[in-house]
Amino acid sequence: MVAVELIGGLGNQMFQYATARALSLHRDDSLLLDSRLFDNYKLHSYCLNHFNIGAAVVKNDLSLKTPGFSKRVVDKLLQKIDALTLQNKIFNTYQEKNLLFDDSLFRNSKKNIYLKGYFQSEKYFAKYEDQLRKDFEIVTPLKKETTDLLKIIEAENSVSLHIRRGDYISNPAANAVHGTCDLNYYHRAIEIIKEKIEHPIFFIFSDDIDWAKENLKLENTTYFVDFNDASTNYEDLKLMSACKNNITANSSFSWWGAWLNANKSKIVIAPSKWFNTDVLNSQDIIPESWMKI
Repeated sequence: MVAVELIGGLGNQMFQYATARALSLHRDDSLLLDSRLFDNYKLHSYCLNHFNIGAAVVKNDLSLKTPGFSKRVVDKLLQKIDALTLQNKIFNTYQEKNLLFDDSLFRNSKKNIYLKGYFQSEKYFAKYEDQLRKDFEIVTPLKKETTDLLKIIEAENSVSLHIRRGDYISNPAANAVHGTCDLNYYHRAIEIIKEKIEHPIFFIFSDDIDWAKENLKLENTTYFVDFNDASTNYEDLKLMSACKNNITANSSFSWWGAWLNANKSKIVIAPSKWFNTDVLNSQDIIPESWMKI
């Protein structure tokens, strides 16, 4: 069995799931998602329930979603155990050492493995891209505003542009690690898009959309997507991935919006400096086909 600890925002959860899913497919093994940390996590909530994911999910009350997986077996395995037992006794814990891709993970032959980390590289799961695209199809019905905008996005030379602020600004510790992409980055990216794409239409996504409206002035037709919030961020993800081209922030959320974009000739622009600190090595985060500036 492959189990994975889920934590962080939607983008982080998707990286964790994608890597665990790839490993389970590689080993032809069952997959278990451990969502129990969200009970005491104030920044984000568990979000993968909005996707076409059939893996068993463990919560603190041990309620499980088990299509294709024996509930009796899961109950027997997990009955009355706590998180420490799950991680250290039944399972062999694999703790990610750093953000660099570790190919030894797929050579690990231990029977039951529990993954802890962020796994922010497509190198872990690119082989299983087709399956993951199916898994990340949204099953929760979309709002009318989303479906209406989706039609416009699909009809135009659409470009998503994501501005990540939120705790990257308000939390000094988060800001020290992540920092934010400045306006110069976005202006440069926009100019590159305008050179390469005829009549681009920009769709702006942000967790601080008012700041984006005030500070990002574009000559091109621009839509500021202001009808979603943290509880419906998967709808923003759907819209970003439907755009024909993407400008990402240094954010796992917009990373997935760009990665799920199925346009074979897409232009994706990402920041070359992903973190605000040199301690973290980001060389495996951005796919080789993307443009770094």
